[in-house]
Amino acid sequence: MKLNKPRPLTPLYRDNLILSPAEENDMPLVFLMGQDAWGAEYQTAEYLDICYQSEKYRSGIWLVLRNTNGTPISSAISYAIPGHNNSSWIGIGSLVTELNYRKKGYGLSCLSMLIEGYEKQQTTKGFMLFQDVQTKIYSSAGFITAASMGYKELPPNLLLRTHENNHHETDLILKKTPSYF
Repeated sequence: MKLNKPRPLTPLYRDNLILSPAEENDMPLVFLMGQDAWGAEYQTAEYLDICYQSEKYRSGIWLVLRNTNGTPISSAISYAIPGHNNSSWIGIGSLVTELNYRKKGYGLSCLSMLIEGYEKQQTTKGFMLFQDVQTKIYSSAGFITAASMGYKELPPNLLLRTHENNHHETDLILKKTPSYF
């Protein structure tokens, strides 16, 4: 399954938070937010080089959650996954929160605002992600395992969020087992 860049979202505002596409100057901080999870064994410069060279990271759109001071506090990457009859699904990856802001609900805010943005601004049939870390964030945002929806042959960490009346579209998109993103 090929991952593509979705159309960018316009900024979303909630409480004192703003979710918007990342700018080029945001990327070092965005990448470093996740170094402890995905690159702790690398020196900072080496880890940043790996991130900048990543085809996976270049294939999506990074979104950054900022507070009223403009400080980036959480981020995620989104991908367009082509569906049936020109529909699209959104793949979500690399959801992470800056170390000093963790355990305060910002990851869930970032994820829920991202979902809201794609549902309101684009024709999105559903969302999928792979759960790396055990957390309640994903279930709080309406994700359930693919296995619990009857897709037992798919990876156990594949989570989906779709409308109940969208079962046919889900069947079609999952015919090609999505690769990890």
